[in-house]
This record gives sequence, structure tokens and C-alpha cells, in this order.
Amino acid sequence: MLTEIKQAESLSDAEQQKLFGWGEDIFGVQPLILHWRHKDVRFVLYENGAPVSHAGILKHSINVNGEPVSVAGLGGVVTVPEAQRKGLARQLVQHAMRFAESEWEVDAGLLFCRPPMVTYYEALGWQLVESQVIIEQPSGKIASPLHVMVLPFGKMTWPAGSIELQSLPW
Repeated sequence: MLTEIKQAESLSDAEQQKLFGWGEDIFGVQPLILHWRHKDVRFVLYENGAPVSHAGILKHSINVNGEPVSVAGLGGVVTVPEAQRKGLARQLVQHAMRFAESEWEVDAGLLFCRPPMVTYYEALGWQLVESQVIIEQPSGKIASPLHVMVLPFGKMTWPAGSIELQSLPW
């Protein structure tokens, strides 16, 4: 099995269909009726030339206790069913976070997470944010209905306290 990770700003229609078109509500968030922000950079893992796993990131500044913190927002993490349980998404998430830390020099990674995925990300070193996170939606600011997790980079310790995303979630 030959694997390769490629970086792109967008996906072709065929890649989009292969990675995201294999099921209804593959992320399990449609009932929340949220508006989402597009990612700046996409990483796609190819297995034998076919796209099988995806992770998108964006660079953003949030407020924690009124102070700016630069983050790499991680989202759109998915692996097609036939390639799941091989550690491909783990490899891709780690690659994306190394890129964000070294290239963007941000303080941490930040993601939105459904409850069943919390232990998966904890195993990758992510920490559950205990405080409420305020996100933006077209109707105004709301508390995130999803768990929020952070991955502090370097020697950073994630500060406790209120978080305002100042953006749509990703």
C-alpha cells in the first residue's frame, strides 16, 4: 500500500465526491443546523493514488478571557469507509497540526467535536475545553452545541476561561 499526503487549497469535484459523498450526514451534525466556515488549506491522504482521508485547517485568532490566541482550526476530518481503522486520519491530523505549528506558528489547534469522538482526539493529545465557547451564526452569537478541544503547541498551557470564536465554527 502506497500512501501520500498532498496539500491543496481546494478539492476537485471527483475528490469531493469520493471523500464526502459516501453517506448521509457523515459528520453527524446536520440536526444542529449550523453554518460552517471554509478551510484555508486541505490535506488529503491518497492510498494507491485514490483520495481516502481528508483534514482541513484554517488560521484564526480567537479571544480567551479577552486576550487573542492564534489557533489552527481543524475540521472536515474524514476517512472513506473502506480505508477506516488503519490510522490514516490520525496520520493526517498529526501532519496538519505539525504544519500549523511550524508554518503558521500558531499557539494551538482547535476543533469542534461530537461526544463519540472525544476519546479519539484525547488519544492524539487534544484536551477538552471545559468553559463555554461562543460561536457566530447568521442569527447571532450562540454557545457551541459541540464539544471544543484544543491541542496546545510547544510549551503553551491552555488558559482557563471564556472563549469567543469571533467566527463561524469549522
